[in-house]
Amino acid sequence: MEKEINKHLVLAKDAIKKGDLITATVELTETIKEDERCAEAYVLRAQLSMAFGDRDGAAKDFEKAVSVDPSLLESVSGEFKNREENPVFKVKGLKRK
Repeated sequence: MEKEINKHLVLAKDAIKKGDLITATVELTETIKEDERCAEAYVLRAQLSMAFGDRDGAAKDFEKAVSVDPSLLESVSGEFKNREENPVFKVKGLKRK
């Protein structure tokens, strides 16, 4: 049986396309409330947090995304190649490139 698509994730992606980042953030939070194992929602919300200057929030969401899906570690590392001051580097297992 296929996993049901989370309607909040769909709404979040639509909001991102329209540039409505606040609505996107709200919808991603609702996605996570419904499915705490949705790594994609954590990654997207982390990227939005970075856009808003919330590096601590981004670090927490990236860390959660990697804990849900360890294969994301490489791509999350790439998000912060040139940002040594970023607390994301404190995520266990995350290495600078």
